[in-house]
Amino acid sequence: MNPIGHLGIVLLVFGFVVFGLVARDETRAAKIVVVTALPMGLAPDIDLRITQLAHRGLTHTIWAAFLAGGVLALVAFRFEPLALAGKSEETFYGFVTGFGGSCCHLAGDVITPMGIKPLYPLLEKPHTFDLVYASNQSANLALLVSGVITFQIAVRQARIADPIPAYTLGFIHRDLGFESESGTDIET
Repeated sequence: MNPIGHLGIVLLVFGFVVFGLVARDETRAAKIVVVTALPMGLAPDIDLRITQLAHRGLTHTIWAAFLAGGVLALVAFRFEPLALAGKSEETFYGFVTGFGGSCCHLAGDVITPMGIKPLYPLLEKPHTFDLVYASNQSANLALLVSGVITFQIAVRQARIADPIPAYTLGFIHRDLGFESESGTDIET
């Protein structure tokens, strides 16, 4: 796939990660995860710029995805960029972003005739679903559009979702002129 197809797959997959974060009111973490996952979805193609690396070689393996996840987990553990509850949660989302972003790239390339060698050098046989050529602009655009739509729906649904009902926290609703601790406005 070309970059727009890979970005579409990342948005498609990470829409669900963002859903969970936004529903928990962790919008800063959601933004950082997406902004980091998008380049991670393109990172395996670094082999196009480094002449010593074969295209769809080592950078297109599960090992490289684990390495990317490990590096981002270490960065998240060390610097706490997501401002989540604790280091373990920071580390988890760092790993998910690096590993998941790289795996999204692999998913985009495994559907092309060239395929990938996900367990290289252990297994040198390429794996492919041979569905669409990487240069197919219609397929790449369809992945981008479906990713953007899915991402937007996930974020909107997360904003609508109310994980903690107001009546369990107590609230003051000045517009209606009542206070409530129990979720009812009936005085007994």
